[in-house]
Amino acid sequence: MKIKLLLSALFISGAAFAQQPVNWFYNLSPNIGSDTYTLVNPSAPLNETTSGANITWNFNDILVSAGSSSAQTSAPTADQLADFPNTNAVGNNNYNYTGEGVSESHIFFNNLNGAITLTGVTLPDVSLYYTNTAVVGTFPLQYGYSNTDTTSGTFTGYGSDGTFTGTIEASVDAYGLFSQNIESSSTSVPVTRLKIVQEVALFVSGFPVGNATQTIYTYHDATGIAPIFKSTTTHITAPFLSIDETTAIYEVYGATLGTDKYKLNKTVIAPNPVADVLHFAGDKAVTGVTITDASGRVVLQSKAGNDIAVSHLSAGIYYVAVQSGNGTEVQKMIKR
Repeated sequence: MKIKLLLSALFISGAAFAQQPVNWFYNLSPNIGSDTYTLVNPSAPLNETTSGANITWNFNDILVSAGSSSAQTSAPTADQLADFPNTNAVGNNNYNYTGEGVSESHIFFNNLNGAITLTGVTLPDVSLYYTNTAVVGTFPLQYGYSNTDTTSGTFTGYGSDGTFTGTIEASVDAYGLFSQNIESSSTSVPVTRLKIVQEVALFVSGFPVGNATQTIYTYHDATGIAPIFKSTTTHITAPFLSIDETTAIYEVYGATLGTDKYKLNKTVIAPNPVADVLHFAGDKAVTGVTITDASGRVVLQSKAGNDIAVSHLSAGIYYVAVQSGNGTEVQKMIKR
């Protein structure tokens, strides 16, 4: 089940690690398919409050599989565009906790050549419609980036309609080594972390009725596409409505839907986006590579090698199927 409390801390400082930019907000672009995750519950407290360089987040043996989730970016529907003007992309989240059924949330934004502006959000119990939209930043973002913007608009939820004002802060606040273990699968990879905090005050008929705070941490590895770990903590208080609720959701990239087993890609492709040469690194030798375009057409095949020339490919989104001792792993690649 979803964690109904604010969790405290567990992490260690570590040695020096390479840092990489956070290349993308949310997912890549509309209509490219879905990223799947394992929903997990911590068996011991996590700490995500400390920022800085060369952090080690050690979540080994404390994450317990609790279901599955998916994240997909799509173009807005006509109804969504009417509710959330200036939106050109929608991040759709679906959560399927074992024994609890499916819930969903949506984040609405405008993506103009990597410049991201938030236009709204819908959660299971409340929706925010921004009339004063909030700037996140222009991706890729580097470690040390920080921006705070004001926002305001209207909300619906808990049987009430009203207005809100607040701030959204986005920062690339940490990098280091992320280590985790779920059942028999584990990973330990360098990551850079993006933190987004939204704090709003809620009003009904001009009177303050409560507050809402949402904190999202996303941990990005060298592939730079889907974050390998996400945590979303939402705290809503509305004393006049007898509401004081905190929900924490933790997701690890690489879920296999319909099973409790977890798998992360063990072969890393880099750089991503790539211009000329794609490099492969992992714990098993690469024995074959097949690259297809967004329509499924095979554009390149290679039997082996740690480096493959891709300079002849047109700019766009591709899927790279890597054969190795780990089996076949499919990853998204952006060609510049």
